[in-house]
Amino acid sequence: MPTYPNPVKRAPNDLPYNQHAEQAVLGSALLTRDALYEVLSSLEEEDFFEGRHQLIYRAIFTLRERGINVDTLTCAEELMNMKELENIGGVEYLQTCCDSMVAYANLQYYIAIVNDQSCLRRLLMTVRNIDKMYQNEEIENVNDFIVKSEEMIKEATEKRRISEFRATKEVAPEVEKIIKTTRELGEDDVTGLNTGYEKLNQKTQGFQRSNLIIIAARPAVGKTALALNFAYRVATRAKTPVGIFSLEMPSELLVRRLIASESYIPLQVLSTGRLNGEERLKLADAAKRVAAAPIYIDDTPGNKLMDIIAKSRKLQAQVPNLGLIIVDYLGLVQTSNKGNRGNDSRQEEVRKISLALKQLSLEMKIPIIALSQLSRDVEKQNRKPQLSDLRDSGSIEQDADVVMLLHREDYGKESKSNPNGAKKFKDLTDDEKKKLSYGQQQQMLADTMPGDASYVDVIIAKNRNGQTGNVPLFFYKAFGRFDTPPKEWEEKMSELTRQLDTTASN
Repeated sequence: MPTYPNPVKRAPNDLPYNQHAEQAVLGSALLTRDALYEVLSSLEEEDFFEGRHQLIYRAIFTLRERGINVDTLTCAEELMNMKELENIGGVEYLQTCCDSMVAYANLQYYIAIVNDQSCLRRLLMTVRNIDKMYQNEEIENVNDFIVKSEEMIKEATEKRRISEFRATKEVAPEVEKIIKTTRELGEDDVTGLNTGYEKLNQKTQGFQRSNLIIIAARPAVGKTALALNFAYRVATRAKTPVGIFSLEMPSELLVRRLIASESYIPLQVLSTGRLNGEERLKLADAAKRVAAAPIYIDDTPGNKLMDIIAKSRKLQAQVPNLGLIIVDYLGLVQTSNKGNRGNDSRQEEVRKISLALKQLSLEMKIPIIALSQLSRDVEKQNRKPQLSDLRDSGSIEQDADVVMLLHREDYGKESKSNPNGAKKFKDLTDDEKKKLSYGQQQQMLADTMPGDASYVDVIIAKNRNGQTGNVPLFFYKAFGRFDTPPKEWEEKMSELTRQLDTTASN
């Protein structure tokens, strides 16, 4: 491996760079076509420290953009047109760079030197800017200052190496290993993180790592409850830690919901504390199971996007096998440190948030579930939701790998769900049944179940790597629990479907 002199430090900034390495990569680009493509694809103008080297790179880049052959003469002519030839030292300095050319086999080594020095300069300048902020600006919140500083350092260092092509023979064994590992850890042929619901697993193959998953619904339909059910089932059945950012509810209320779901004690009863002896036993058992679940809740008021990113990284460092992050919900996340949006519209802000969460899922290599609201059009038009109903930004649909839309037939119609008064479905006459819509009949059958049950369609409207379609679930509102529909209900629905098919054929 070739050697190179120690980095030269130049006044007044005293920032590091390597003059010889910069000359070598520019000279190589001027002399060979392969080196030209290697340099242009690996470095940018600002990666060079010396102003004259930046000008030479700009001239080379401009020539290539115009489709003109790059060599010493064309570069000199372009610099002359830019009125910069004398400023770089004339044709003589271009020749000095060419004399520093290195063999193509060693070129990547010199490119790495330039890249490393560039990264080090950005890091040092960022640290100095952070110190300047500390010296000159009033710090309203120390945590915000630390989070912002961490983000600035990450941005300064993330372009340390330009990624290169990887042959499939190198990647394929890694993929095979991942599949084998997930298959060993999963259940029912699920290759991702088990959702806890068999029919949902069949559609999604589980929550896949590096995926952004959106759960969207109108308020009070049950999206928070479903997210909590996912968290608890992942934590207890897959034995995988889960992190939850709750921007709407305190951690105590979330844990109370988990206990209600696990104990089958209505939330209303838990809120009053008026429990009988049997319920107290159920409460004690459920509380122990919930306490043992590896679920971590952050309910800090006003958590901002940078807070969520920094805290997620910190949690993963503390809990290396962290498997899932949940954000409840997108509408309450802000990008600004001072609680305002500046010149950004809400649509632009949500675009930044959804993109950042997707990038975070890729960085952490775990699925992230983010909750979102649907527009009022769903209620106004009395229909099932679709992707275009995602509120605030179409970028949510673009960034998400999976989008689940929740639909409850009885939502907003509790007083009208049974148009035949107090009658149950089994007590209706055939004529009365025929007057009901299919959805109304679904819900009336659900009314026969305990726990104030509602039939919920989980509409998988987007699934980048799997199937779309509907997954039926039961939402027991009294307990805040989602479950697979009981066999009794499925049998009755199959019978109802046959009756409707027979009626239609006649």
